[in-house]
Amino acid sequence: MARYKGDDPYRLKKEAVEDLVGANVDNTPKYTEEELRKYRTKSKIHISGTSKAILIKLWFSGAVCYFFIWGLGLYIGSTLDLFVVTAIGMGFVKDILENNCLRWVADPPGSNDKWMMFPKKQYRSLIFNCIYVFFVMFCVMMTYEGVNGVMNALTGQTEGVLFGIEPVTFGCIYLAFDLFFLWMKHFAGKIISDARSKVEKGD
Repeated sequence: MARYKGDDPYRLKKEAVEDLVGANVDNTPKYTEEELRKYRTKSKIHISGTSKAILIKLWFSGAVCYFFIWGLGLYIGSTLDLFVVTAIGMGFVKDILENNCLRWVADPPGSNDKWMMFPKKQYRSLIFNCIYVFFVMFCVMMTYEGVNGVMNALTGQTEGVLFGIEPVTFGCIYLAFDLFFLWMKHFAGKIISDARSKVEKGD
C-alpha cells in the first residue's frame, strides 16, 4: 500500500470541514478591502458607479413606459387613468426592482443610497415612492404638454401629437426630473446639516 509522507491527508480534510462548520463572525479572520480586490474577477471594461446608477434608472423608467404606456395605452382609453396606473406601476418598480438593483451593484455597500429618494428598505418606502413618482410623472406629462404646445404654435398644426411618448425620450425626461429632485434633496440636507453644526458650535 502507498504511504503518505508528512501529515495525514484525512486528518487535514477533517480539520478543514470542522473549521468550516464552526465558522462564525467572531473567529473569522478580517481582510481589508484592498486584499479582497486582489481575488475578485477584473473586467477589461470599467464602468463607474455613477454610470451604472444612471443606466439602471434610465432603463427602468424606459421599461415602464414600454410596458405601461405603450402596452396598456391600447386598452385604457382615459389619459388620466393611464397616468394613474403608470405612476403606481413606476412606484412599485422603483421600490422593488430599481432600488434593489442599485443596492446590489453598490461598491462599497450603501454607496448608491444617494441615488434613491428613500434609501431605507422598509414597507412604508413603497408608499413614499408611489407618492414621489406621482409628482415626477406629473412634471413629465406637463413637459410633454408644454413641448407639444410650443410645437403646435410654431407649426400652426392643431391636430395630432408632434412630440409623442416613446421609451427613450420618456426615460430621459423622467431621469432628468428624478435627478433634479434628488439634487434638491441633498442640497436641502446640506443646508440643514450646516445650520445644525453652526448652532452646535454656537452653544
